[in-house]
Amino acid sequence: MPITAFLHSHVLVVVLFLLLFTYKVILLLLNKRDTLTKVRNKTKVLEMIFGTLILITGGWMLFNYSGGVPTWLITKVVLVFIAIPLGIVGLKRENKLLAILALLIFVYVYGVAETDSLTMKKEAAENTTTVNTPETDASETGDTSLSESETAQDDIVASLNETALANAKTIFSRECATCHGEDGTKGTSGAANLTESQLSLDDRKQVVANGRGLMPGFKDKLSDQELDELAAYTMTFKK
Repeated sequence: MPITAFLHSHVLVVVLFLLLFTYKVILLLLNKRDTLTKVRNKTKVLEMIFGTLILITGGWMLFNYSGGVPTWLITKVVLVFIAIPLGIVGLKRENKLLAILALLIFVYVYGVAETDSLTMKKEAAENTTTVNTPETDASETGDTSLSESETAQDDIVASLNETALANAKTIFSRECATCHGEDGTKGTSGAANLTESQLSLDDRKQVVANGRGLMPGFKDKLSDQELDELAAYTMTFKK
């Protein structure tokens, strides 16, 4: 199963878990204790399924995370393991303060996961590394020496014939658009904004081949020529 499928499955299960937990907290706050008890009894199995799926999908993505694990991700994992027992104890003992605290932590963690930032602002997201490697975007480090000159960029784009361009576009739509978007600006799960990225052509090929963060590598799936064409195609998004 591709990592994007795991990602979407993880997000779906987390959202369903959040909705169910929020409903229970609301019942507790409204003093609907009998209803809360019935709901808790009827959803025990469902909660176990949600918990198992969250651990499996989240653990798999963490295991396959390329490069250094960022601070926001470590914090997210720690907070989840804090919130889970708080939520269980809060609902079991009908402690409103603990239940609300757990809910706030869960909501915060969801916001962090969506923005890849502890401040829940995409523009303030932390870098996964501060070393100028092929996996590091020049726009992230401030080192524009990694980028191609405007003339070189035009030459790269011009070098793609119609067939190569069409093939690269098809591959991009199939493999990359889910996170990057058809226009390169979607930014799902920390995907780089390709209209702003300053990576050179060679560095782009390295990232496409080996992956970065939650982005998988495609060196075992695409030929060397396809990697070249796809990397060159991503240059067309630059503004």
